[in-house]
Amino acid sequence: MIIAHAPAGYIVSKLLFKRFLKCNVSYNFFIAWGMIGAIAPDFDLLYYYPIDHQQHYHHEYFTHFPLFWLSLVMISVMWLLSAKNQSQHAALTFIFTLNGFIHMVLDTIAGEFMLWLAPFSHRSVFGLDKYLPWSRGFSELFIILIALYLWKNKYIKTVLSKLDTQVSKR
Repeated sequence: MIIAHAPAGYIVSKLLFKRFLKCNVSYNFFIAWGMIGAIAPDFDLLYYYPIDHQQHYHHEYFTHFPLFWLSLVMISVMWLLSAKNQSQHAALTFIFTLNGFIHMVLDTIAGEFMLWLAPFSHRSVFGLDKYLPWSRGFSELFIILIALYLWKNKYIKTVLSKLDTQVSKR
């Protein structure tokens, strides 16, 4: 995955927002933190290119360890439950870490090697792209189209209804 992580973060955040209404969290903050969390594992590229000079594949850094993100999700869930689903900060932390973990899943689906048991084992898990009936590009395009649909859903319905009324008048 190259460009679909942020749209995937948008999709997950938008679909989960209503569950966090009790937290009095701003919709814009919730979506923003979700999208930032979705690209957070790739912050290691700031080290990978200028400092490491591409000596190691960037999925070998801790920011791409699925167990790291899973641990963060579990901690954020415990915080959310202890705050009885009413902490704004716990909700933002949860959506950030959840989307970070989803980044790991998407990278696995896209066929990039992932170290699912790191730091305990550095054996690579195969990518799933070889077993999907479509290409990686199609997966990214599909995610982007779903995000665009969710983003402009009301606008699309308005345009379609205006077109329908214009066609009906003829």
